[in-house]
Amino acid sequence: MGTPYFRPYSKANLFFSRRMKKLIPLLFLSCSLAFLSQSCQPSAKLIDEEEDPAFGKGRSLLKVGKEDEALDQFLSITRRIVQCPKSHLECGRLLLTLEARKDPIAAIYHFRRFLLLSPDSRESSKVRQLIVSAEREIIRKLPGEPYGGYLDALALKEENEKLRRQVADLKARLGVPLNAQDTSETPSVPIPATPVLAAPISASPEPEPVQPSLRTYEVRAGDSLYGISRKIYGDSSHIERIFQANRDVMSSKNSLRVGQTLRIPPIPRNP
Repeated sequence: MGTPYFRPYSKANLFFSRRMKKLIPLLFLSCSLAFLSQSCQPSAKLIDEEEDPAFGKGRSLLKVGKEDEALDQFLSITRRIVQCPKSHLECGRLLLTLEARKDPIAAIYHFRRFLLLSPDSRESSKVRQLIVSAEREIIRKLPGEPYGGYLDALALKEENEKLRRQVADLKARLGVPLNAQDTSETPSVPIPATPVLAAPISASPEPEPVQPSLRTYEVRAGDSLYGISRKIYGDSSHIERIFQANRDVMSSKNSLRVGQTLRIPPIPRNP
């Protein structure tokens, strides 16, 4: 066999090869510069949750009583936007009040997200109370009610605190000095001592504590339970309270009529 034959490069091939060796680094450099220039551009503006179409749609659905569909809209926002405290708050409230979709565990998650994203909100104290309500709901649903005694003890403690305050208030109005035992322990029989002190003031008995009375509200065009709750109470978490107080005149939460008079119940004070 003879020696293999190698065809030498032509001048054109040699020229092209040398040019490519020089162009490749330049192309790499230009691509790198283009990438760096794009990465240095200011990031796009973060979308505010209230600018999202789903937020406005959710609020509109709440106004007409379609809470189930409104919940889906607010949940979709929490999946797409990180900074969405208002949507988390609405999700928590709905998951705690909607019978068909009640989920106190998920509600607590959304309430805690709200407190994390908006810790200085004026609604923070209300949200913390809602978390406590959700936790009690979870305890009540545990099989076998293992914490039933705890709940009963907690209710009894709250009732004792209320009675102690009533006794202290009564003694203060009658001018009877409080002793250390009255302020530190719940008396075993708190009320019987009252008749002995009632004789000197029989001519002018003390008025009974004024109980909060029902307010009324006349329905106007465009009103909804959602809007009325926000107007009267400052937030939308009392829709169910208003509806239950007016079951005799409302067949559903969206059966409002212009000119209709609604009873507005007071918010129970925590003892």
